[in-house]
Amino acid sequence: MRLAKNKACLLRITFIIFWLLGSFKVSFASAPVAPPLTFSFESWVYGNVIFPYRKAVVATGSGQQTPVLVVYLHGGPKRGNDNVKQMQEQAIFTIAEYLKERNIHAVMLVPQCPDSFTWGVETNEAIRQLIKEYTERGEVDTRRIYLFGGSMGGTGTWLMASAYPCLFAAVMPVAGNPETSDCNQVAKTPVYTVMGSEDKLMTIPRVNDFVERLKEKGGEVIMDAENGWGHVQTCTDSYTPQRLDWIFSHTRQ
Repeated sequence: MRLAKNKACLLRITFIIFWLLGSFKVSFASAPVAPPLTFSFESWVYGNVIFPYRKAVVATGSGQQTPVLVVYLHGGPKRGNDNVKQMQEQAIFTIAEYLKERNIHAVMLVPQCPDSFTWGVETNEAIRQLIKEYTERGEVDTRRIYLFGGSMGGTGTWLMASAYPCLFAAVMPVAGNPETSDCNQVAKTPVYTVMGSEDKLMTIPRVNDFVERLKEKGGEVIMDAENGWGHVQTCTDSYTPQRLDWIFSHTRQ
């Protein structure tokens, strides 16, 4: 008799376990899944030069009406006109995923620098006009425009902040060279820069000197030096949620 009762009890417990597992399966299956972020193929003509770029819109349910604008400048090896190579940089997707996770409504642009050009030299006004195209159509918040870039793109970010000191809410140049930028102008824009101690292409002292001058002029600037990081790792791993929180906390007045 006791054995029969034990079997009956065991059967009831087994039934309950399978019922719970089935409920969880249904719950998981019915949970909404966010669609993957896609970057459309676009192009921008400035003068007689075509600048290919990729565009993604991060849509959220946050109630934020006007998207922020995010521009990312790639490194030197990704130059060209195929509108593909620049998307090989992981930093782009790290930033995009952050925007999704933080529920920030955003338009993200990733232009490709032509082969014979360099970010921040021949391209400044072209990128400025591309940004203007979006601001004048009312598609983005003019007070919340953010610029990112690594390596050549980091140098270009410094130079864009120098050329247009009232344009960006904040900028994040990574492993870039600020030496040809105007310190007085850059000091008008909040800057978060990251360098690697083992970076042989862009050494810390040359950037640190510029950062110290920015501080002397009252600039809002943070510089992190990551121990053991080389050039590639610095360009890839610098975009942590904490640093991005700092960038996106700024609004241009």
